[in-house]
Amino acid sequence: MQFGPFVIRIDWLTIAVSGFAGFIAMQWLCKRYGNRDQPILDPVANALLWILIIWKFSPLVSTPSLLSNHPLLWLTMPGTMMGWWVGLIVGSIYLYRAWYRLEVSWWLIGDLFTFGGGVMYVTYSMLAWQYGSLTTLPWGISIHNPEFHYHPINVYRLIILLPMLVWIWKNAGLIGSGKWLTTALKFPVMGLMIVSLFDSKPKWLIPLSFEQMVYLILMLLGIGLSLRNARRDQTNLSSETIIEEGQNEVSGILQSHSRNLDIDPIRPKDSRKEKGSFLSD
Repeated sequence: MQFGPFVIRIDWLTIAVSGFAGFIAMQWLCKRYGNRDQPILDPVANALLWILIIWKFSPLVSTPSLLSNHPLLWLTMPGTMMGWWVGLIVGSIYLYRAWYRLEVSWWLIGDLFTFGGGVMYVTYSMLAWQYGSLTTLPWGISIHNPEFHYHPINVYRLIILLPMLVWIWKNAGLIGSGKWLTTALKFPVMGLMIVSLFDSKPKWLIPLSFEQMVYLILMLLGIGLSLRNARRDQTNLSSETIIEEGQNEVSGILQSHSRNLDIDPIRPKDSRKEKGSFLSD
């Protein structure tokens, strides 16, 4: 797609639309279940702006002669991969500092981005068709030659991701506990790794591709966070049990005192007088 001297790539436009859908989903979730007075998502827009600026200006760092020879050419040039990674690191540091100052729960942020990332990935899979390796299965899709059929990778991803969003919707009360994040990192990511086996991309690290390596790291991270989450729940349960036992002991003491208070008014003030009157009779 071309507008004058500017060329808009369809894949970039698809990523932008998908990211916008995920951000809108997180905003909706914050308004419905979160604290409206706490601007959790405001730093995200600033971090994305930092990433975009660093990525866009990265060609000037690698090729400074663009300013003197072609001062306007860099406006139409895409950023470099190094600029993308540097911008991502700077944006991540900015987000960490901003959320640390806001004292936001990291489990809440993880659950929030799990939902937003799921919506983003589903939107991208619906908009962008991706074909994998050759297949003889009946649902294979042909590109140009009808004799050759390929795995519809984006359809496989939808089959994995849509049940995850349904599960999140049904377990909305778990937001902020980290269960959304840990569950998504274990089971849906495992499904996405299985789907990647049908992809036709070259291997990056034998026997795994770069995408599969990322999925493996995410699964290990999910297992680690799940163990930490379970340990935290067990600690909270032990603390609640101790508090309940302490309250029961205190209430037992109060009940015994209350029984004594109920009996005391019936007793005479001077027990010796009671004994004397009893003997006198």
